[in-house]
Amino acid sequence: MTETHRGANGQSIRAATSGWGERAPGPGEPQRDRGPDLPTAPGPAAEAAIGYAQQLGWPLTPGFAVDGETCGCGQPQCPDYGAHPVPGAWRLAACSTPTLVRVVWRMCAGAPVLAVLGRPVPGASRLGAVQAPALIGVAALELLAKRSAAEGPAVDGHGRLTFLVDLGAGPEEVQDAQADFQPWRRAGLDLTVLGADVERSCVPLPTPGYAGRSGVVWTVPPVPDRTLPSLSAVVEVFDRAVRATYPSLWRTVRARVA
Repeated sequence: MTETHRGANGQSIRAATSGWGERAPGPGEPQRDRGPDLPTAPGPAAEAAIGYAQQLGWPLTPGFAVDGETCGCGQPQCPDYGAHPVPGAWRLAACSTPTLVRVVWRMCAGAPVLAVLGRPVPGASRLGAVQAPALIGVAALELLAKRSAAEGPAVDGHGRLTFLVDLGAGPEEVQDAQADFQPWRRAGLDLTVLGADVERSCVPLPTPGYAGRSGVVWTVPPVPDRTLPSLSAVVEVFDRAVRATYPSLWRTVRARVA
């Protein structure tokens, strides 16, 4: 990715950090232009990020802006549209401490909030997610609502529903979930487990200024201090969700598996 394709948020980081570590001007030397001053008060996006850090304790990182059509990184048809962290050592910089989150969003004022997956968080051994097409996701929501122990936070956006889950401490649950989803993926239904794969390790959280086609909204809001549902408990309902949404496809796939 070239410098011209870094996007507005990447430009904000460079402007905010330019001059760090440089020698201070000596007596009589002119002061160098440090670029625009950082905002003194957090904006709506920063307030949302700080609130998530305080209430949920999830590791957060700023993402590229989206406008419903293109990603701020400048890449046409960006595969990480809506869940694309700004360039740099974002995996190391991702933090859940409200003070640090405030500093990061001072440098990226207005950036959408992304949750970094695959890490231990309050209420989960590792934060993960299950993503499904909208129709199947809605059917899964209805089924999960009848099982309070399996119901957890979910966001809706970009034509998909994302369910936040506990991946578990080891690889077993993820491997079982991926095996369960494989027949549906071969049939063309993109059911995906996120958080175990380094290449897809962020999910966008609802952020002021990014709604509708430009962002995500809570379908099931998170409850602070509540344990996240296990991956296996959430995956279990998807077979029935596919059956309710695409009965003919369900019968065909089930016949092949049997």
